[in-house]
Amino acid sequence: METNEILSRNIKKLREKFAYTQSFVADYLGITAAAVNQYENDARSIPENVVEKLSLLYNVEEFDLYEEDPEKQNVLTSFAFRADEIIAEDMEAISRFKKIITNYINMSSALANG
Repeated sequence: METNEILSRNIKKLREKFAYTQSFVADYLGITAAAVNQYENDARSIPENVVEKLSLLYNVEEFDLYEEDPEKQNVLTSFAFRADEIIAEDMEAISRFKKIITNYINMSSALANG
C-alpha cells in the first residue's frame, strides 16, 4: 500500500471515529469539503501542513497518521479525544495550544536526555 493511500485511509477512519463531517473538517482546515473528500479517497495528495493540522485535530502524532497496520493504528489513536460542540475557530485555538505543549514536552525530553 502506498503512503498517500495509507494516510487517506487513516484520516477518513479518524474523521468517522470522531463523527465529524467532511464540512466540519474542511472548515477547520480552511478548505472545501470536496478537497477533504479527495484527500480521503486518495484522489489528491495531502500537503504536509494539512497533515499537521489533522494530527492536531485528532490529537495524534503525525506519524500515527502514516501507520500501515490498521490494528496498530487503532491502538495508536485510541487515546484521541473529541471535543463536542466546538466550532472550527475554537478547535483551531485548541490545536495551536496542543502544538505548544507538544513542543514543550519534546524540548524537555531532549534536554533531559541530552
